[in-house]
Amino acid sequence: MRKEMKFYKRLILILLSAALMAASFNDKISFIAWLSLIPYFIVISKSNLKTSIFFSWLTGIIFFAGVTYWFTNYSYTFWIPILGLLSIFFIFYGIIFWLIYSKIKWPVLRVLMISSIWIAVEFLRHRSFLAFPWGVMGYSQHNYLPVMQVSKLTGVLGVSLLIVLFNLCVAEIVIYFIYKQSFKSQAMFSFIIIALLALSNAIFGYIYIKAMDSRYSGEKLNIAIVQPNISFDDKFETGTGVLIPDKTGDDGRYFLEDTDLVIFPESVIWGDISLERNKEFHDWVKNTAQKENLFFLMGQILWNEKQEYYNTVQLYNPELKILGRYNKMHPLPCAEYMPYPKALGFLSFMNIAKLNITPANRYILIEYPGKGNIGSNICFESTLQIISRTYRKLGANVLLTLTDTAGFKNSSVAWYHLIFSRVRAIENNSFMIHSGNNGISAIIDSYGMILNRTDLLKKDVIYGSVYFNSNRSFYSMHGELIIYFYYGISFFILLLYLVKNSKKTQ
Repeated sequence: MRKEMKFYKRLILILLSAALMAASFNDKISFIAWLSLIPYFIVISKSNLKTSIFFSWLTGIIFFAGVTYWFTNYSYTFWIPILGLLSIFFIFYGIIFWLIYSKIKWPVLRVLMISSIWIAVEFLRHRSFLAFPWGVMGYSQHNYLPVMQVSKLTGVLGVSLLIVLFNLCVAEIVIYFIYKQSFKSQAMFSFIIIALLALSNAIFGYIYIKAMDSRYSGEKLNIAIVQPNISFDDKFETGTGVLIPDKTGDDGRYFLEDTDLVIFPESVIWGDISLERNKEFHDWVKNTAQKENLFFLMGQILWNEKQEYYNTVQLYNPELKILGRYNKMHPLPCAEYMPYPKALGFLSFMNIAKLNITPANRYILIEYPGKGNIGSNICFESTLQIISRTYRKLGANVLLTLTDTAGFKNSSVAWYHLIFSRVRAIENNSFMIHSGNNGISAIIDSYGMILNRTDLLKKDVIYGSVYFNSNRSFYSMHGELIIYFYYGISFFILLLYLVKNSKKTQ
């Protein structure tokens, strides 16, 4: 029979853990992620099933409120149901972790099983049709580039795994010293191994970045990212002249002389560029492309004769011939479309889509003449690992994200969105072009370094270079293979434990 902690002590620890978890996504104190889960694991280890579920639910509510508060800039009405849905993940944790702490006596096996379950849930949060990976622990470390380089092998889940393992091992040691439980040597040995693994990862990442010394391979392309910083009303209800940037100087040019490609963000115009409503912008693009010998890449909302709408990115050459087009495959659920309306009709109250975007069904690379292939993410798609990884595996030499978060005003969502693009660049060993309507726009190299960026809510143009490389990472080619191998080890040890226990009972 496990000795339970007093309720008020557990409540204090749960509040502390939830607050630390949420705070770890603040870039200035993100190191606290390595300690944030310890109170939560201690509480669950000393709770019954009912209180484990309650405290897990409370942890989930507070944690997700902290990392999704930006949604309130758009709507409180929809934020609350979102919190309710996300908290289900922690209710699941509460049930499964209670079973593990109740039934398994080996600390090492507990650490392996709990970490496997945690990472499996984070994996599903990247993959389901209602995917919502905000709050995945690995993203909290995006500023620590040496730590993040392991993503080239494992994806961001490898960073999450290190964080969870470290927290679990410390929690096991604390549990031993407070409750005098057995297997102290197991807990200490596990902690030492995990601590050395985390330290070695950071050291290796630092040496790797230093050794490469920002040396880039592949074809170089000079780009300009235009950040129009326009509201939805200005974009869709006024003339398209608001999209035109200021000239660079007295020579009459709009862009620097060595610029090859000009990039505009998501859904910058509605309909074909030649439509009458887009005339002002069309004429400017046509004249500028020819005079300055520029390619243009931009996000558009297009439709066909069946009134099926597509969120699209298109590449134009200097004669405004379309060289490539990609239609968004994964629109944002309940904001751009309602997935499976018959099965999910009970969620229709959350559908805030003003226009139903038709999901495309295949990956399409956009070929830039003489340079290589571009793999495009449109807004929400950059939060999903599999899209960038698949593009890279199919032959993308550069990754691209176009987004528009104007509806969220000056909230932190634009910065969070940039974090996702930054991690995609590291995972896939690829340059990432991140273009936002109201910000933040950036050029990110294959190590995750932000080479140039804009500020939020500012009309601006930034310049830089990207390199079309074919040096795909292990993760690009094999996905979560190392994570699957970890699952296999964990469940093999679980099998050994069950066999050993069954022999004792015979």
